[in-house]
Amino acid sequence: MSTFFYLFRELLGAIRTRSAALFAAVIVLVFVCLASFAALLLVGGASPDPVDASLGPDEIVVHLSPRLSAETVDDLHARIRVRPDVAAISFRFAEEVSPGSTGGRFFVRATSPDAADAVLADVESMSGVTQVERGDGVPDDARVAVPPSARLGLLLALVLSVVLSLVTGRVGFRALLGSFRVEIRVMRLSGTSERAIVPPVVGLGTLMGLLSGLLLVAGIYLGQYALGAGLAAVPKLVDGGLVLGVTFAGLVLGLLLGTFVGFFGASVLSSREFSPLP
Repeated sequence: MSTFFYLFRELLGAIRTRSAALFAAVIVLVFVCLASFAALLLVGGASPDPVDASLGPDEIVVHLSPRLSAETVDDLHARIRVRPDVAAISFRFAEEVSPGSTGGRFFVRATSPDAADAVLADVESMSGVTQVERGDGVPDDARVAVPPSARLGLLLALVLSVVLSLVTGRVGFRALLGSFRVEIRVMRLSGTSERAIVPPVVGLGTLMGLLSGLLLVAGIYLGQYALGAGLAAVPKLVDGGLVLGVTFAGLVLGLLLGTFVGFFGASVLSSREFSPLP
């Protein structure tokens, strides 16, 4: 058995009630940091187009090319308006809807959600149309949104959890290594290098970060399962690619933060009580 795994096993065996409680608190604090990070990316947030977010299942937004002439826009407006499955249509400049955008937009309301499918398919094929969007039928008040004050709270929770995890981790490692001080002194007297003593301590911090990251992954996917049909209220959770990216980033962040906690805890070894000399 390598020195690393031997010392790592001995450290795990030396964990007692106090150090176990402190390390459990570190895992929870790192999880809070990761959960705040994930919430900022997956829950709420500003929509790129606040008007489109309020569309009903029978409503369609038609994005027009900014190169179209006024006559062409009028012609497209007339072609859509005369359709029997269109109940209403209006035109707005893109700048009115989304500052910085160009071109224009038709806001079309079909006679029914089923009719909207046919309207969308036909409008998409029209020349000069760059994009067509349809509402998902989720009302605004049913969407989960994070107001600016809550986002600030999440940022504060993220920062505070990082600081508290480092402080709590150091206290926990001091409690653990304090009960292991005799063995550490003997190892140093026998010529064991710091490269053999420090990595197992850091590895214990990395393990805590890994556990926190796995809790985040489980929490996100269990949350998706629990929401079920209500998942549409959190649109970003429907995006499998985004969810996978956030969970992977959260897992990596947990490993990095846990490793940093381990390094911070290993700095305890530089104190006088672990010196091989009296």
